[in-house]
Amino acid sequence: MSYRGEEIVLGRNTTAKFVQLLQLIWLRGDRGISKQQIVHCLYEGDELSNPNNSFNNLIFQMRKQMVAAGLPRMDYVVKMGKVYIPDPNVRVHADVQEFHDAISKARESDDNTVKTQAYRTAFECYRGVLLPEAENRTWVVTESVRLREEFAEAVRFLGNLSKEQKDFDEMYAIYEKAARIYPDNDWQADQIEALIFKEDYKEAFRLYDKTVHRYSEEMGLPPSEKMLENYRRMSQKITSPMGRIQEIQSSLQEDPESGAYYCSYPGFIDAYHILERNMERTGYSVFLLLCTLVDYAGKPISNREKLDARSETLKQCIGRSLRRGDIFTKYSASQYLVLLVGSSREGCEVVSHRISASLKEREGSRADVRYSNVSLADLSRMTPLN
Repeated sequence: MSYRGEEIVLGRNTTAKFVQLLQLIWLRGDRGISKQQIVHCLYEGDELSNPNNSFNNLIFQMRKQMVAAGLPRMDYVVKMGKVYIPDPNVRVHADVQEFHDAISKARESDDNTVKTQAYRTAFECYRGVLLPEAENRTWVVTESVRLREEFAEAVRFLGNLSKEQKDFDEMYAIYEKAARIYPDNDWQADQIEALIFKEDYKEAFRLYDKTVHRYSEEMGLPPSEKMLENYRRMSQKITSPMGRIQEIQSSLQEDPESGAYYCSYPGFIDAYHILERNMERTGYSVFLLLCTLVDYAGKPISNREKLDARSETLKQCIGRSLRRGDIFTKYSASQYLVLLVGSSREGCEVVSHRISASLKEREGSRADVRYSNVSLADLSRMTPLN
């Protein structure tokens, strides 16, 4: 909040109830909000012996703090009928309201130039998550969902427009901002697509690896279908300088001391397809083994910190329990996929016992893994892995 170019601070506690009161009413604007709704939003189920007194004290405290912060002596919040609204005598410019107005204008206009400019205005005034210091409050969450959806609407419109106009620098900039504000919404896939259009494959691969690692390690999620499609497109385009066969072979050589082969999920998909194609010719049997971390009661591990630590341990146990010719990858925060080449169903059981024994040795007897396996020959007659 600023006044005449100077930042205004309403006390040291930015999440104080009287501050939230002001934020809530300014967010509602002329729509207003009733006293009952205000008390419900700010106290969220707390038992109040006298809600009216609590509300009146908040109003008094807010007005007192506004003056103490150097603002004029005004009401700032007034009652209009059955609802409370911002004081009409106080000129308030709120970025949230500017954003909503621009989105409404874009939706209502049939003129593409007006629509584009309105979406651009909304996009440019959007600077981040709403009230991050109070983001867990129910009323903030509700408004945040609405803002996120409207922001996504503007991003998608402007991103598609820049793509149609082949302005790939603009396309990248739009999705870069969206990914910076909402890194969990898969906007990085659109960033990577813009880099592919720019033929900047090196940066596209770098961003891909960074994003997939974050989704896998921090969020426990596999890459989205669009991310995988980008990976396939990049793989088809990437080239290396001409070299001699010895130099090429040297760059392909892996560490001879390494155990089972760990790879990214897209790399695992490629390995799966190769093995699936070669099964009939070679006569090898290949089994897909799914390893899922569970607690001592056989249920998913709810503590995220504990899950992350145990998942890393399981990765090491799998790597040491398999042969060099076996392949594995992390599918989610609690799951790993393994390709056992030349194995059998009995062999899967042996490997499963070996992994569990290694995990219990390192994490204790309560650490457990649930297993399921299927032959690729059986899977090929079902839905293919993609």
